[in-house]
Amino acid sequence: MLHIKQLRFSFGANEVLKGVNLNILPGEIVALLGANGSGKTTLLNLIRGILKPDSGTITLGNAVKLAFLPQEIPSFEGNAIEFLLEAFPKVGKLYKVVSSLSVDSSGYPEMISEYHDLGGFELEAKIKSEILKYGFVEEDLLHPFSSFSMGQQRLWAIFRVLLTEADLFLLDEPTNHLDLQMCQKLEKIILELKARKYSILLVSHDRFLIDRVADRSYFLKNGTAFAVSGGYSLMLSHLKSDFESRLKRAKEIQRKIKQLELEVSRRASWSASKEAQKKFADKVMNKGHIGHKAAKLAKRAKAVQKRSQKMIEELKDKKPFVEKIIEIELPMYSVPARRLLSAFELNFAYGNRNILRNVGLELSTKDRVVLIGPNGCGKTTLMKCLVGKLNPRGKLYRNDNIRWEYIPQNVKAFFKSGSLLDNLRISKYDEQQLRRALGAAGFRKDKALQQIDSLSYGELMRAAILKSMLRETEFLFLDEPTNHLDIESLELLDELLEKFPGGFLAISHDRHFIGTHGDKLYTFENGSVRLLLEETTVDLVKFQQTMEIITQQSEDDEQ
Repeated sequence: MLHIKQLRFSFGANEVLKGVNLNILPGEIVALLGANGSGKTTLLNLIRGILKPDSGTITLGNAVKLAFLPQEIPSFEGNAIEFLLEAFPKVGKLYKVVSSLSVDSSGYPEMISEYHDLGGFELEAKIKSEILKYGFVEEDLLHPFSSFSMGQQRLWAIFRVLLTEADLFLLDEPTNHLDLQMCQKLEKIILELKARKYSILLVSHDRFLIDRVADRSYFLKNGTAFAVSGGYSLMLSHLKSDFESRLKRAKEIQRKIKQLELEVSRRASWSASKEAQKKFADKVMNKGHIGHKAAKLAKRAKAVQKRSQKMIEELKDKKPFVEKIIEIELPMYSVPARRLLSAFELNFAYGNRNILRNVGLELSTKDRVVLIGPNGCGKTTLMKCLVGKLNPRGKLYRNDNIRWEYIPQNVKAFFKSGSLLDNLRISKYDEQQLRRALGAAGFRKDKALQQIDSLSYGELMRAAILKSMLRETEFLFLDEPTNHLDIESLELLDELLEKFPGGFLAISHDRHFIGTHGDKLYTFENGSVRLLLEETTVDLVKFQQTMEIITQQSEDDEQ
């Protein structure tokens, strides 16, 4: 269906893709992974024909129809059904005309007939038959598109793309802005498309989703693509194996290079001694035959030396690139188990809208709690009440002798202006120690001197947790810590939280994060907090089954 061979592309002097190979077969779900800036969106734009490659080929099967979902959806003036029908320009344009006419208007019958001939009524029927699986009802079709949340707008956009019934769907970060239940809906939709033999190229940082749906995965790094059968977990295993293989080969080549360098050095010394012997024989002893023999031996030594040097250069060219692995080694400290917070009958409202209704919650320094719930239900409001940013009614006891930090969604607000290094300065550590800690968290060399304003969201989140650990923080309040993080940043965040000796309360929709780090799982529903799961580590399968039950109950309520 799609075959890409030796694709190269540059932005000026920056070569983004350096011979990428990629194939998608009919009915395949293929995931495209990689760090931000690795070239994923560039590759999609090359496939779409928006960009032209420097070299290489992109071959689409005969009459293959593409449909594309961008990372962000532009604002739209109009209602939801008009937004959906934008994917069908003739139908959409005529729908607006027909909708503006009264039944007894002149020309109305002709317009209705034309709308019918274009398949407008058939398309409307299809929309109404499929709307429930996206979490909407028929009445929503006439609501202004701008009145929906970012997550709901994202679902409308996915609905619009999939309505086109293209042969190959290019989905660029489809889970952007989606809450946990929305992600589950998307997963079901993708698996349904897979069963119907549609093909999808999925760009995503949602590790759990990729594991659930992908037949194959490609990982873009340093301009090339690694491929594995399966999803994220298999890709991670492959990358680890590939790293170890490259490291082993690099060490073997380096050993040979050192041997040759010693040989070159030895030959150079031997050649120099023969040169000296020749000069001594010619000038002092006046024995030409000895000088001639020494010269011949020196010449032979130089030839061997030259060949050895050439072999060294060839070995250096063959030596594989091995990135320096980041090992999280930070100053450690102990955190005793202590009660941090007790909340009883907390209530909070914005105007007449009640957000918290008699919320009760207890947290200790050893708790690792994840709070889930749909977008807009009040999770962030609850967290702001717990940390003192908002003043709820009820009883709230917080032990402020315990060192805790609140890292908001707008993580930049956690820092002052200035460089990253300046923000981490603590009297306990000198600059060398701080730089070592920054390096452990993935900030090397000049990164430490970068201004806070120039850092990405993922870099800021890592820096915030690092700063908290340097302050020997005992508990973290984290609001959506995995938002906008690429695959590599997510892995580093996982490592940092594994090293963090304290507890946390985290708001998250990231199923992989929840399963990896959550010991307790609470759901926030109708203004109240309810314990969902409590285990040493949240079991992802049990969690998925529980969430499917909750989602089904929610859908039944909507119906």
